Amino acid sequence: MSKTTLGFIYASLFYLFLGATLGVGFFMIPEVRGLRTVHTHWNLVGFVTFMIFGVAYHVLPRFRGRPLYSERLAWWQFWLANIGLLGLTLFMALDAYFAPGPYRPLAGAFGAVLAISFYLFIYVMARTLLEPLKEH
Repeated sequence: MSKTTLGFIYASLFYLFLGATLGVGFFMIPEVRGLRTVHTHWNLVGFVTFMIFGVAYHVLPRFRGRPLYSERLAWWQFWLANIGLLGLTLFMALDAYFAPGPYRPLAGAFGAVLAISFYLFIYVMARTLLEPLKEH
């Protein structure tokens, strides 16, 4: 497996750990219930979506019978996605407990980084899957 595939799979398991731990925390420490959106993002984006990215990078090029368009762009996507998700959830958490503050625009900026990583995934997959095979 490529480093991008493994990176996304390991990261998804990390976010599952964070999301599950925070979920347990909701019952043990009621004050953390303000972090529901963080919990949701760690589980749905961090675990589910990142796992899909990792599996897709491994499987979809093989289904199409060709290499991934760009491992380098996929690796950039991995880092942008992680930076975006961690920054988004950090500033969402700060906004939940210290509003009003400057945190919402920062959460939005990191959310934009996360969205850019999604667009990069779409681009890499489209170039991998949709370009016609070259005749030799």
